[in-house]
Amino acid sequence: MTQGTTTNPNTTTKPSATRWAVMAAYAAALTASTTTVLAYASVTPSVREDFGVTEATVGNLTLLSPLFLVLLGPLSGRFLDRRFDATLAVGAAMIAAGPLLRVVDPSSYRWALAGQVLLAAGTPFVANAITKYPARYFSAQERPTVIALLSASFYAGVLLAAVTGQPLYDRGGINRLVEVHGALGAATGAALLIMVVVVRVPAVVTDPEPAVVRGHLRRTRELWLLGGVMFVLFGLFNAFITWIETVQDHLGNAGFGGPLVIALTLGGITGAITIPGFAARRDARRTALIVISVVQVVGFLAFAATGNRGILLVLAIVVGFFMMAAMPVVFEWSEIHAGIANAASATAFLSIAGNLGGVVFVLAPQLFLDTPRVILVLLAAMSIPGALAALRLPRTPTAHRISD
Repeated sequence: MTQGTTTNPNTTTKPSATRWAVMAAYAAALTASTTTVLAYASVTPSVREDFGVTEATVGNLTLLSPLFLVLLGPLSGRFLDRRFDATLAVGAAMIAAGPLLRVVDPSSYRWALAGQVLLAAGTPFVANAITKYPARYFSAQERPTVIALLSASFYAGVLLAAVTGQPLYDRGGINRLVEVHGALGAATGAALLIMVVVVRVPAVVTDPEPAVVRGHLRRTRELWLLGGVMFVLFGLFNAFITWIETVQDHLGNAGFGGPLVIALTLGGITGAITIPGFAARRDARRTALIVISVVQVVGFLAFAATGNRGILLVLAIVVGFFMMAAMPVVFEWSEIHAGIANAASATAFLSIAGNLGGVVFVLAPQLFLDTPRVILVLLAAMSIPGALAALRLPRTPTAHRISD
């Protein structure tokens, strides 16, 4: 059997080389939408003066994305499962137009808000296709790797926003920042839109019979356990990038939070690419999630125990390597469990869980901002339920069927 070809009876079309162009366009859109959503995050103090608002008001722009992922998650999943191409096309158009709206008047908070709302509202209709898109074009053996690459593209967007925000602002102020992000968002969104509407690569795999009746999907114990893992791991990621600068400032490492975020993300991208495929080939997804979760508990306790910059960088790389591998492992597991027909709905459910975890894990440390080591111990303790959820998962993913 040649790579990419499957004897699955649901295979309807010979795999085309164009499917890799489809995935490249989708990965670029994921990266760009993440970067543009975070456009103001790394330059909030400076942008505050341009807008004439408070830092908290600027911060609210970034919070719109997780808010819409929660509010529009079920709707986006349902429409992606029922009318995939049309729904993804609408999402692609929104993530292309949103950053362009901000270019109308880069120093206007109203235009920034309007563009951010359009961008954030379009994100669920793109991001929640992360399992269904590969399922349409790749065999079951290939999907873990493809989903891992797409997950890594999301984290690449976080990294790109972190390392380019300040240099862009330093070179040309808010105008340069907004213009570059507008061009990036428009180009990648338009490329995805063209791929979906004009090129229209035919799906290779179809799944006419849902593995889980859609109305029962969110009642399955397995999906809730996966949601528990996502709640903790995505929550930890958000808490780390939000509070690590504050923590390090209090520990005498002022300005070191940025390098730690970069180290965590670089390690995470590597882990997201390598661990999921390794776990899938050995049918060791549950073991991988258990190890990932335990590493978080131990890693954050280690963060609390040291202030040495070299050790902290190594810890950030190791913790990130395992932390960010969880998302593609969980997503691929959910696609097996829910089936291709319900893949987007399952992804949407998990995205909601992850973003709610982000809110909880970011809010909890606010009570201990003056005691930074307590924050790290708290995050380690809050990671334990993720390990318990992973332990309660079945040894291997089950294709759950419920009769009508």
